[in-house]
Amino acid sequence: MRGLALASALALASLPNHEHLCYNSSASRGRSDVTECPAQEADLAFMKQPEIEPGFLQAFRLFVITRIAFWVVIGPILIVVEMSRNASLTLDQAASMTLIERLTLPNVAPVLVMELVLLALIVLPQVPRRLGKWFVPLTMLLGLVPMLIGFYWWPSENPLQTPFVIFFFVMLVLIAWQYSFRYVLAYVLGLTLYQLLLTSPPTEVPFSIGLGWLVLQGAMMLLVGYVIVQLVSIQREQRAALAQAYEQQAAVNVRLQHYAAALEELTISRERNRLARELHDTLAHSLSAVTVELEAVRSLWHHDPEAARAMLDRADETARRGLTEARRSLRALRASPLRDLGLVPALRELAEEAADRAGAMLELHIPGQIAGDLTPPVEQGVYRIAQETLDNIVRHAQAGLIVFRLEQTSNALELTVEDDGLGIDTEAIHASEADGQDHLGIHGMKERATLIGGHLEIRSRAGQGTTVHLAVPCCSSEVSEEAKTAGVQM
Repeated sequence: MRGLALASALALASLPNHEHLCYNSSASRGRSDVTECPAQEADLAFMKQPEIEPGFLQAFRLFVITRIAFWVVIGPILIVVEMSRNASLTLDQAASMTLIERLTLPNVAPVLVMELVLLALIVLPQVPRRLGKWFVPLTMLLGLVPMLIGFYWWPSENPLQTPFVIFFFVMLVLIAWQYSFRYVLAYVLGLTLYQLLLTSPPTEVPFSIGLGWLVLQGAMMLLVGYVIVQLVSIQREQRAALAQAYEQQAAVNVRLQHYAAALEELTISRERNRLARELHDTLAHSLSAVTVELEAVRSLWHHDPEAARAMLDRADETARRGLTEARRSLRALRASPLRDLGLVPALRELAEEAADRAGAMLELHIPGQIAGDLTPPVEQGVYRIAQETLDNIVRHAQAGLIVFRLEQTSNALELTVEDDGLGIDTEAIHASEADGQDHLGIHGMKERATLIGGHLEIRSRAGQGTTVHLAVPCCSSEVSEEAKTAGVQM
């Protein structure tokens, strides 16, 4: 029984103390906040499954299965080996030899049962959840005891002792795989002490060959254990860094989604305001004018029927003009000229339609096509700025001539829209923008230009017309990150 007692003592000494086996399962996902278990969290940690290195359980299962096969076949193999060495040896004589008798199936049955129990613990998925932090140390303790018993059974002078030495090395790999180097050191020292106690003491020289073998074995084990611990530590750090990068990327993606949603809401709000201004300047004005003219018709109907009829005709014309503008606005909402036509034809159609609505002459200077590919945000921005500019000319400028010019230089796309109308008071525009008002949409046009990496300039004097100039870098890399990230419909 001395071997069993020593085996149990070594197994307990070689495994880490349970107070240090508090694993934070989040560490495998990249967070390095592994700490010792506080006393008040002991019960909770007991129910948690510890961090098990990837591939550890698979290797442990294979190791246990190999050992089970070893215990089953080692007795018959030894009998065959002994009988092959001594032809005169009978089967009963071979089976009665001390080593073979110890390793026959009836004698190794308790050890074999222990191995089968260990295999069941490792294979059943609910066991790690139930044992929690105790799963790894208990299974490794149970796996170490049969090997120590087998080493005790197998005399040290027997040359076939090496199978258990191989098993000890495999157990060393598993301990180094799961724990730090100090546990490897404890395992090697405990194992060496156990083997030394079972080795016959030297009689002729201070250091026998057996003792030298144990020293060499311990040194090799420490070297192998150190290398494995370092490799596993590097792998843990790489997994932690990768998981942290994933978490940071996920956080960035969430922020980008929130930013894109906010930018989309802002764009929708601006478009809603533009539509409100357009309806106010067209349909609302037309209805107001019709209402005033109908009131005048009511007053003049009995006193001056001819004037009342003339005013009724003007009211009818105003109502029809307002209906036309309303239908045009609704048609513009449904249409997608950029997607259907492309930038250059869409701008041409936009300029011709605006000149027709304003009753003005049109000078159109547009190339047949744009060299290179513009990003959708740039095309949308240029189109919307041109649309807002032409709408302002139609509604407010009273222009007789509109000059629409689109040019492409070596490094920029330039849009210039000129009119000879009433002009605008730029100081009044700046004051209205400071008060949060944007009657002409100039503030929104400037923001669109900024989003696509361009520059918008407005030159005007009262009574001398207005010039709107937009310059956008041709290279798509100049587009601001907001426009590329959101991909909004401007």
